[in-house]
Amino acid sequence: VGRGRGGRGRGRGRPTMDRGPMRNEDIEFDELRVLDENKEMLGVMNTDEALERAEEAGLDLVVMSPDADPPLARIMDYSKYKYEKEKKDREARKKAAAVRVDIKELKMRYNIDTHDYGVRLRAAQKFLSGGDKVKVICQFRGRENDFRELGREMFDRFVEDVGDLATVENRPNMEGNSMTMLLSPVGDKSTTNTTQN
Repeated sequence: VGRGRGGRGRGRGRPTMDRGPMRNEDIEFDELRVLDENKEMLGVMNTDEALERAEEAGLDLVVMSPDADPPLARIMDYSKYKYEKEKKDREARKKAAAVRVDIKELKMRYNIDTHDYGVRLRAAQKFLSGGDKVKVICQFRGRENDFRELGREMFDRFVEDVGDLATVENRPNMEGNSMTMLLSPVGDKSTTNTTQN
């Protein structure tokens, strides 16, 4: 419902550019169910009266549940509320990033030398210990495709050498001219038990 109150300013300016909940002079409802700054229920009241209460307290009137009947509003320091909400959102994003599982790729040749094999093995152990999945890739070029069985044996050895850090999520299989295998850290809930044929 449009109120058309003719710009009864409170000295805070109309928050037209700031996206967020409807508040102060932008509130378009005739009546609201109002909570005070201590989250105590004040009851249903005329929006003008609610605005006056907020102004007397030096605070903002913010609509929290516009779809309620009547809409629910709260008297609060909106700047502080917004800051704390953004802080919580940042912390939530950090936690989400911390539990995100990345897939690290390690490329090897079927005839890889001992030193390079050890480097790949240590890298895989580091990634798995950090909670990431590891996709092992062995490429075959031209006549090297005749040695796919050697690649499969190398993958089997690699799984043994990685040890208890991993389970095999996807067993070795060919993707074009590459043999691939996906290892998951032990305890990863997204791992499907594909170690058995």
